[in-house]
Amino acid sequence: MLKTVLKLLAWFLGILILLLGLALGILYARQDQIKNLVFQSINANLNTEIEVGDAGVSIRKFPNAAIRLESVRASGSHKLGDTLFYVQNLYVEFGIWDILGDEIPIKSLSLEKGSIHLLESGQFNNWSIFKESNDQESAALKLESVQLKDIEYRYQSEDLSVKGLFEKLQAKGQFSGSDWNLELIIQSQGQGFKIAGEEWLASPIIADGQLQLWGNETMQIQGEGIRLATLEGLQVFFKEDIKNTLSLKHPKLRLAELKNLYAVIGMEWPQDLNLEGETMVQIDLIMAPQTDLRAEVFVEGSGLELRYKEFSYPNLSTRLEYYQQGAFDRLEIRELLQGNLSLEGTIRQIAKPHLKLKLSVSESPDFWNNYLPEGLSMMQGTAQIDLDLNGQFKSWEAIDAKSLGRSQIQGKLLIEDAEIKDESQGVFEDLNLKARISNQKLLIDSLYLTHGSSDLSLKGRLANIWNFIGDSTSTLQGELVLIAQEFFLADFMSDSEDAGEESLGMAWKERLNLSSRIQLYKFAFRNFKAEALKANVQISHQGILAENISLVADKGRYEGRFEIHTPALGNYLFEAALKADNVEMASVFKSFDNFAQETITGDNLDGRLSIQARLEAPISPELQLDPSKLEALAEMTLTDGHIKDYEPMQALSRFAEVEELKDVSFKTLSNTISISEGALQIPEMAIASNVINLDLSGTHSFENEIDYVVKMRLGDVLFAKRDKSSGNKEFEEHLEISKRDDDHRIPIHITGTVDEPEIGISRESLGESLKESLVKQGKELKNLFKKKDEKESQSTGLEFEWDEG
Repeated sequence: MLKTVLKLLAWFLGILILLLGLALGILYARQDQIKNLVFQSINANLNTEIEVGDAGVSIRKFPNAAIRLESVRASGSHKLGDTLFYVQNLYVEFGIWDILGDEIPIKSLSLEKGSIHLLESGQFNNWSIFKESNDQESAALKLESVQLKDIEYRYQSEDLSVKGLFEKLQAKGQFSGSDWNLELIIQSQGQGFKIAGEEWLASPIIADGQLQLWGNETMQIQGEGIRLATLEGLQVFFKEDIKNTLSLKHPKLRLAELKNLYAVIGMEWPQDLNLEGETMVQIDLIMAPQTDLRAEVFVEGSGLELRYKEFSYPNLSTRLEYYQQGAFDRLEIRELLQGNLSLEGTIRQIAKPHLKLKLSVSESPDFWNNYLPEGLSMMQGTAQIDLDLNGQFKSWEAIDAKSLGRSQIQGKLLIEDAEIKDESQGVFEDLNLKARISNQKLLIDSLYLTHGSSDLSLKGRLANIWNFIGDSTSTLQGELVLIAQEFFLADFMSDSEDAGEESLGMAWKERLNLSSRIQLYKFAFRNFKAEALKANVQISHQGILAENISLVADKGRYEGRFEIHTPALGNYLFEAALKADNVEMASVFKSFDNFAQETITGDNLDGRLSIQARLEAPISPELQLDPSKLEALAEMTLTDGHIKDYEPMQALSRFAEVEELKDVSFKTLSNTISISEGALQIPEMAIASNVINLDLSGTHSFENEIDYVVKMRLGDVLFAKRDKSSGNKEFEEHLEISKRDDDHRIPIHITGTVDEPEIGISRESLGESLKESLVKQGKELKNLFKKKDEKESQSTGLEFEWDEG
């Protein structure tokens, strides 16, 4: 059985080989006749002339037979251009058994190593070279396929120019002058793509895939699985009509591949921009007569990540539309979501953007820390901002706070339970804010925070905010109401290394123009503590003005005003008017840290003080007064006063017992004192104390140098400490009468320093006093001194002390 099968197979192969050999023999025997039949078939079905250099039979296309035409040139239709194509080899393929008939129908054409030039002008093109036939079955040219190999191509229309290389192209289907329906398999390389005079390819780009082409006078192309450069899986659609449309679509484009596409088409990828994820992308290029090319781009995706410089936006969802025609373009943000961030709106003119956007962000500290100024960080809490922005900018780089100030901005700002850390100020806690934004205005409905031991509540209006942020010369304006239950000024003071102590400084106010009403239920600064503090404060580059100040402190009440003048050239000046009503002296000294001296402190004083004072002095930007240039005038009344353990007072021990001088009390003390040239000026005033009555005047410098003049009654000077053991009864009785009757006062100088006072009576002062006293007491003193001569052996105990100078 097997032998029989092998014999039959051998006979079949032998007959087949014999037939093929016979066919080849006939092919070569009739090659001239066959060439003529082929040429007749071609010429009968083409609207153009073909020039052929040489022709011959070829079996390279087996199982088809072929006529190889060398150096073939064809002219285009409608007289567009000189050449439709030129190839080194053109194979005209037909069935090998068709050589036995009177006609040879052509099955396919193969063009190798050459070029094709496709031209289009208006409604005409140069590739419509096939004659139309109403009876397709009767046509001699029934192409099954056209194949191209190593063929350069160029397409040219009014708006579009494309050139490249077909490494391999195979077209199968129906060919006709008025009816196309082809399937294309392409391996090509794009070398140029120009639209409306603008070149889009910077380097060759690979384009492979399968396409379907159909149409009649107009053409449509559709393909899937196209590879373009490193992009795979593209869908392509082209429609030729009044408007020619080329569409590229990718259902899941890896965004990282866009960098490669940008490089190929010669566009610069934005520096520091990285995209990750997959998204649907569709690009439509629409070409219409007498108009610029229109590009439309549609993007939709989720789970995307965008990184730009130090900013990172993971898990983005987006739906975008981009339109560009000529010099005009527009980006429609239908949806852009990332967590609690939402953006939508329109961007016109991308290069010089006109933004009309709605932004809503409600995020945690990690998000906001990317945008906070250096030195500030958000540690906890949430912040939400909703903005409607309408503004036009010169470029994206030009979008700053100053340019935002020229835009229309509406929105709201909400911060809840936040902690903000300031490197110089510490941590601001319990920060809660409700505010509205209206163009350049920030309308603060409520702001509450705690800092250190202080709390702060604020509301009001700030104007010119964007200019203030973006322009170092602009001023922040506003009206505010500030209320605090407890306000410790030290909590808001920065450490000044240069000054060596805490300092508020003045630089912070140079760009402010604010007016505010302040109400602090408890206020403290260093040792000074007050309640019910109220004031109206105005802050500007010219200075700080505080008026209608009232507060309760030192067990009394204060009222007043002050002003700090801060001219541009420096020379700051502090002016103040103060009224204190029935405050406690000891408390005042302790509140103001004994006015930076240790000579007389709150421990030395007691009593109630009422004072009206005006003062002015130069002041530094760190709020430090210059005592040497302080000028002040004060009207003061001290009631129920006590001076305890005061060294200069105890220096009067020559005239009173030391124990009595340790606590000198007086009912009422009134005077007008002044401060000038670094010293306290005390006009003469009468002091009636429990120990001694005297008149006091003089100066007390800030270096604690003193020059007091104390006027005491002559009797006190003469008799205060006389030795009462002298035994001269008559003399003592006379002195007692003189002491009671004498109201003349003798000046005593207290000089030196408060630590080492020097007390004495000058000869001139004493002489004048004695002269006046002698005029008054005459005979009594004469008789007194006569008795001294009569009883020289007895000591009266009377001694005079004065300075030899």
